[in-house]
Amino acid sequence: MSELETDVLVLGGGPAGIWAAVSAAAAGARVVLADKAYCGASGPTAFGVTSLWNIPPGRFRDEAVRRVYQHGGELGDAASMHRVLAETHARIEQLARRGHRFPEGPGTSDPALRVYLDGADYLRRLREDALAAGVRILDHHPALQLMVDRDGAVAGAAGVQQRNRFRNWRVRAGAVVVATGGCAFLSGGVGTEVDTGDGLLLAAEAGAELSGMEFSSAYSLIAPPRAVAAAVQSGFATGTVLHFATFYDQTGAALEGNRAAALAALADGRRVFAAFGEAPDHVRAWLAGHGVGDVRRKVAVRAVLEGTVRGTGGLKVMGKHCATTVPGLYGAGDVTTREQITGAAGGFGGEGGAWAMASGAWAGAGAAEFAHAADREAPVRMVPGAGLRASSRIDPRAVVGLVQEHTLPLRRSYRRSASSLRDSIAELDSLWPGAQHGLGGSGADRLVARQAAALLAVARWTEYSALARVESRGMHRRTDHPGVAEGWRLRVASGGLDSVWVRPDALVTAAPSDSGKSDSGKVGVAVPAHLRSTGRKGKAHRSNSRRREFPLTSG
Repeated sequence: MSELETDVLVLGGGPAGIWAAVSAAAAGARVVLADKAYCGASGPTAFGVTSLWNIPPGRFRDEAVRRVYQHGGELGDAASMHRVLAETHARIEQLARRGHRFPEGPGTSDPALRVYLDGADYLRRLREDALAAGVRILDHHPALQLMVDRDGAVAGAAGVQQRNRFRNWRVRAGAVVVATGGCAFLSGGVGTEVDTGDGLLLAAEAGAELSGMEFSSAYSLIAPPRAVAAAVQSGFATGTVLHFATFYDQTGAALEGNRAAALAALADGRRVFAAFGEAPDHVRAWLAGHGVGDVRRKVAVRAVLEGTVRGTGGLKVMGKHCATTVPGLYGAGDVTTREQITGAAGGFGGEGGAWAMASGAWAGAGAAEFAHAADREAPVRMVPGAGLRASSRIDPRAVVGLVQEHTLPLRRSYRRSASSLRDSIAELDSLWPGAQHGLGGSGADRLVARQAAALLAVARWTEYSALARVESRGMHRRTDHPGVAEGWRLRVASGGLDSVWVRPDALVTAAPSDSGKSDSGKVGVAVPAHLRSTGRKGKAHRSNSRRREFPLTSG
């Protein structure tokens, strides 16, 4: 057993986690960062060029907020968007002064715009920044459980050491930031093998709520590695470059629209091809510079589910410091909901990269502040969790296989209906009791079992939330409810393990204004007590608010 004590513990070593660690250290906290893999070299960001939602102040920023608000099905919040844009712009200027590399992208020949970052270089430099700030980094230390005190406030976490014969580790902390990424259901997307929903599960086991889990159906279009240059494939082909492509079906007919039309065709069972012959001149020049000689050549593309990584669902966060609904627990990056920024759409325009920066910085600062007032002498206990038995009675591969059967196919996640969702819910619910109490093992088997339990839990939250939203909005498509319903311009919260619950949460009632402030109002939002007041020695008081739950018989 390796035991440590610190002020702030950060779980996850991607951009959001490292920004959180650096921010907490800047606030004077002692910080430990535990990563499932090698901090600074894993996750989707490490495998290519990442785009950033970076717009200087002015009318272009105001216009961008209005555009993203509309694209997101009017579920975003203008004030939050402006706050993210301001934080991101300041952080990127900070990176520029320190020599970070901003490569040119297919949509611009002006590196001064600073809307792209080389992912590997970005993470490497962030790791260096964290070490220079005094952050202690624990590589290959996946977290399996949270610790809480007698009042339910999070007070640390525990896990296993992959490179040390899977011995246990435990870190007692004044506050925890979970930045473990989203869940891509082991679909094979580049860099997403570490995104198995672990952080969502351990937070929910401690009582955290989620939001927007119906917006978990983000698919990327990718081409075979040999069809395009490696630099394009890993850096841009999953999003930005294909934005400039023309798509065709197997008959050679051009598809109206861009990636949405291509995904629809794939969902219909047709083959889809992409070519760049009609792309703007500067895009074709950029492609030629990266090894794509014949821009008119059609290459086959396929869809890969990226779930909540490119979707928008995750832990519900509130307040200026991204606090979750559990005292002492903060969230950053893809593990949290990004509805306030992207609405019902995914972060394909750089919003995800911007959110990782901003939420990481805010969560780290908030965790440091909470830890300063926390009672370090209070006794703590481990939060019990699924998949942690000493031995396993069921095969985790069978659990993963069933989860993937109900999540990966386009017929399951891209297009949904009440009948298909109820079918999935019945199958997944029937598996949960056995998985919860039958998954486990020792050594590497324990980690595999825990990941299988997390995948199952995330799948259930997504299916229940999708059944509850009886309309189509953004990336959530219901074949039995194809239109947008005005009464559903609200967010859907979810949670629970043995019994999953969903309820209406925040209602957006007006569009953004040019002032940078939101004209929207919110109803039905229960503000957790730890965001309202703090008692003696920083002990948080739990909210007594009652949940309003949906009946799941409609739709």
